[in-house]
Amino acid sequence: MNRSRNPVVVIGGGVTGHGLVRSFGEKGLDVFLVSYRRGAVVFSKYCRKSFTTNGKRNDRTALKRVLKAVSKEFSRRAVVYPTSDLDALNLAKLKDELRDDYYFAVGNEEAVSTLVDKRRFYNALSTNNIPHPKTYFPEDLKDTHQLGTELDYPVFIRPSITQHFARAFPRFGKGFVVHTPRELAYYYRLAKQHGIDVMIQEVIPGPPTNSYQLEGYYNEKHSPFMMFARQRLRIWPPDFGNTTLCMSIPMVKLAEQRSVIDQFIGTIGYHGLMSAEFKKDGRDGSLKLLEINARPWWHFWLSESCGVNILLTSYLDAIGEMGVQANREQYEIGVKSMHLSADIRAAAHMIRNKKLSFREWLSSLRGVRCFSFLSRDDLSPFLMSSLTESYHFLRLILLKRYSEAMT
Repeated sequence: MNRSRNPVVVIGGGVTGHGLVRSFGEKGLDVFLVSYRRGAVVFSKYCRKSFTTNGKRNDRTALKRVLKAVSKEFSRRAVVYPTSDLDALNLAKLKDELRDDYYFAVGNEEAVSTLVDKRRFYNALSTNNIPHPKTYFPEDLKDTHQLGTELDYPVFIRPSITQHFARAFPRFGKGFVVHTPRELAYYYRLAKQHGIDVMIQEVIPGPPTNSYQLEGYYNEKHSPFMMFARQRLRIWPPDFGNTTLCMSIPMVKLAEQRSVIDQFIGTIGYHGLMSAEFKKDGRDGSLKLLEINARPWWHFWLSESCGVNILLTSYLDAIGEMGVQANREQYEIGVKSMHLSADIRAAAHMIRNKKLSFREWLSSLRGVRCFSFLSRDDLSPFLMSSLTESYHFLRLILLKRYSEAMT
C-alpha cells in the first residue's frame, strides 16, 4: 500500500473511528475524518485532515454537503466508511448521489435498513425461522400494560434505531432494563414521548463469555470472504455493554451459525462488512442471534492481528482490486483484544461483586496483542483518551461529593 492508492474517508470518531484511521494509515493510505461536531477529533497521527458537518447524525443533507466538499481534497475517488448504524444507513441512501465522488463500503439501502432498523431485523429473523430472543411489538400503552402482566422479568426495552435512543438517553446505553410491569409502562411511555420507536425483548441470561461474534465481508454476489470468530470475555457497562476484552476462537465453534448467516445475508441481498452477535441461552443451550452490524465494529482489528484482514478486503473490493481470492478462514487462535480503560472498570466491578479476583484479572491479560487506543507507534489517541477518562472520573467524584454535601 502507498499514498498513490485511493484515500479513505471515515464518518465519525470514537473507538471505531480511531481504529479505522490507524488501520488504513498504517498501510500508507491518506485518511480523512468527517465528524458531526467540533471537538470530535481523532488524535491519531494517521489522520490527514478533519472536517465537521455541524449537524445532527441523522442530517443527511449536511453529510452530503460536507462529503462533496471533502472530495475536492483528493484526485482519486475515496472509499468512505461509517462508524455507526445511522452512518451506514445514511451512506446507503447517498450512494447513488455520490457515486462519482466515492466508493462505498456499505450495502444497498434496503438490506442495510433491514439490519439497522431492529424492528425490521427481528421481523426478518422470525420470517426466516432464525433463533433469537423473544421480541414483542406493542402498538400502544394499553397493549404494553397487557403484555406487562404476561412477561418474565427482567426484560429489555430496545429501540429500533440505537443512535436515536442514545441521543435522547445518553445514560442508559442501548436501552432500558426493566424489572416490573410498572417500570415497563413508565419507560415505554418515556421513549414514546421522545418519538423513539421501541420493542420489548426477553433478556438472555448468562455471563459475557456466552456471547460470540461472527465477522466477515460479503461481496456483491453475497459470497463471504475473510470470515473470523471471537468470544467475549468482559463487557462494560455490565448490562448490555460493549466488549472490553475478547479472544479469537476457531471458526468451527460457530459452524452452524455461519451457515445461518450465509443464508440470511443472501436472502436479504446484503453485501459489505458485517458482525453478527450470538449469545448462548443457558436455559436450553442454543445460540440466539442478537444483532448484525452493517459497518465496522469495536475490535475489528483483532482479525487483522490474527492473520485475516477483513477491513483491507472490503477496501480492495470497493475499488475493484480484490480479484479472485479464496475465502480465507485460517487464523491464529487465542489472541486477545482489549479496550483498556473500560476493561479496568469492568474488572473492578466484577471484583467488588466477587465475580473475579485480581489474580484472575491479571491472568486474563495473557494473550492480549492489540488495544483500542494504545499503540507504540501512535501514542496520542491513548494519551488523549486517558485524559478524557480521568476528567470524567474526577467530575463524577466532585458531583457525588457536591450531592452529598447538599443533603
